[in-house]
Amino acid sequence: MTKRSWIWTATLVLLGLSLAVNFFLIGYAAHGLRQGGAARMLISEIAGNYSPAVRKEFRGILRDNRARTFQAMRELRTARANLAAAQKATPFDEAAMKDAMTAVRTATTSLQATMQDYLLTALKNVRSKTGEGG
Repeated sequence: MTKRSWIWTATLVLLGLSLAVNFFLIGYAAHGLRQGGAARMLISEIAGNYSPAVRKEFRGILRDNRARTFQAMRELRTARANLAAAQKATPFDEAAMKDAMTAVRTATTSLQATMQDYLLTALKNVRSKTGEGG
């Protein structure tokens, strides 16, 4: 190969790597936005009926515990996917379906308990800051 063909090949390889990295970063950013949207939905559903101070504190607690929250959400998504797979299985396996339903229930309860813990902490923090006690 000539020097010019090596340069041309190297340029194409670098261009390909650059495109691959850009697609990866775009996908990563989109994934982060989707998770952020899910968190906003959780905040509005859980803390929507509370004062702005409680909602602000709740958002802060969620932000501080983002990894725990997203892990609970991933576990629920996985359990739901397993339930869908069990439902589509041929032949139908009632025991597997019941196990999958139990896993969804457990993951749902875990996520709900986590959010309630955060809400309780937010309420206590706001009350202690305002001097209401509790």
